[in-house]
Amino acid sequence: MNIISFLNAHLRCSPVIIAAASQIFFLTGCSRIDESDKLPDTFVFARGSDAQKLDPADIDDGESVNTLAQICEGLVRFKSGTLDIQPWLARSYTIAKDGLSYTFELREGVRFHDGTPLNAETALFTFERQLDATHPAHFLKASFQYWKNLFQEIKTVRATGPMTIEFKLSEPNASILYSLATFPAWLISPLAFESHGEAIVRRPIGTGPYRFVDWKPNQAIILEKNQDYWGAQASFERLVLRTIPDNTVRLLELKAGKIHALDGLQPAELAELFDNNKYTIHAQPGMNLGYMAISNFATRLRSPAIRHAIAMAIDRKAIVDLALDGFAIVAEYPIPPGFLGEPDNSQPPIMYNPEAARIILNEYPDLLKRSIELHTFTAPRPYFPDPLKIASLIRNDLEKVNLKVEIITRDFKSHLVAARRGNFELALLGWSGDNGDPDNFLATFFASWAAVENSATNISFYKNKAMDKLLITGRQQTDLKQRQKTYEQTLVIWARDLPLIPLIHTEQIVVTRSEVTGFQLQKTANLFFGPVGWQSL
Repeated sequence: MNIISFLNAHLRCSPVIIAAASQIFFLTGCSRIDESDKLPDTFVFARGSDAQKLDPADIDDGESVNTLAQICEGLVRFKSGTLDIQPWLARSYTIAKDGLSYTFELREGVRFHDGTPLNAETALFTFERQLDATHPAHFLKASFQYWKNLFQEIKTVRATGPMTIEFKLSEPNASILYSLATFPAWLISPLAFESHGEAIVRRPIGTGPYRFVDWKPNQAIILEKNQDYWGAQASFERLVLRTIPDNTVRLLELKAGKIHALDGLQPAELAELFDNNKYTIHAQPGMNLGYMAISNFATRLRSPAIRHAIAMAIDRKAIVDLALDGFAIVAEYPIPPGFLGEPDNSQPPIMYNPEAARIILNEYPDLLKRSIELHTFTAPRPYFPDPLKIASLIRNDLEKVNLKVEIITRDFKSHLVAARRGNFELALLGWSGDNGDPDNFLATFFASWAAVENSATNISFYKNKAMDKLLITGRQQTDLKQRQKTYEQTLVIWARDLPLIPLIHTEQIVVTRSEVTGFQLQKTANLFFGPVGWQSL
């Protein structure tokens, strides 16, 4: 059961408006809020975890991305609620017929928050910083590797006029515009970087509707309205992004009016809000994947037979039902449902079959003698709202087929650091897609060039030459039928080697107070508060 069917079963008087194309709904109550409620000039959003750092070139967590989404912008962006590309800091762009040249005409009159004007020279700084292999930060920052993977076909970036920049590619890249809309391509002020250097991770200066003011770690990030914003002005003088790890406390703060919106609640915690006119629930299927990685460094788990046995032992439907109250779906492939490459007429490669798993594992008696370490994190994430409960369910499943399991817990940052070093056997991780292209999942998970210690997105450190060849081919193909066949082939290789086990796709849910207007969920799961305001009810 997804959240829409749940609501249909539980709601009586509340109207539900469902947009079929986007599968997004908005729930409001039957009566209006008290008109005496105050509408402050500060908007407060609460989340379970703090941002990690605020350099768009060096972030890998949703909280950091959603913070920077208010501060920084790119040449292009996704149209609100869609995966369609529109010009943004560029007023227009052109693509050469051979697909090897992209030219962007920049908007006039745009300034960074420190007053630096946007022009070809200042825009180039962001891209040159990433592409220059001699830059002192290039090999020190984990997410520079992610940039490199996304844009490895970019050969040069140059100014062809005062307000014009051109990207030259070595090979066609069918997803390049999608990638330019994502956070690694969001522009920062070159003057700010000259002034603050690597401290930019705590003092971001972009062109967005909000500007950075202060960061109290694990408490709040404070932003203020950019009075000189080139686009539509934000409604609020201040935007506060609070960190409140405890779901119960976050919910109490919402009820008390101390915060105006939140995410990360468990389905059971949402139930009491359904018939309450003070709140609006926004939900949509998430473009994400919660998965279990199997480290290639774990020598005793390298056998494909063992990996398939582990996969068959896990009751993923039970995870959806018991850990998520049905607010998710079982993941059959390492891409979200409906993505290019998903087979449409085949049996899923992983079927729940603990009896078969037990028979296979009994052929490996040495494996059964010592516990396998299952690493997880503690704080909720969009793709794993309750990671400890999910880890416990997996442990119980594996112990039923005679595998001993020890759960190792860390905070999310420490967990990610350990995973990127390959210091695990099994690890719970997830990915929220940055765009709707399969390359953003498949190359991220399986490309050998993404298996770099300390910066891996290929957490399993999986390497396969045939897989690499197909991934490169898929990037270069513009014909959708050809790309479909190519990515189907990548999934055949994945299903054979099983470097990761897909578990679930969760739904994205944000709760706002009913006086909040203008909020919309995005396909990429990024949150934008620039259009958000108050309505008088």
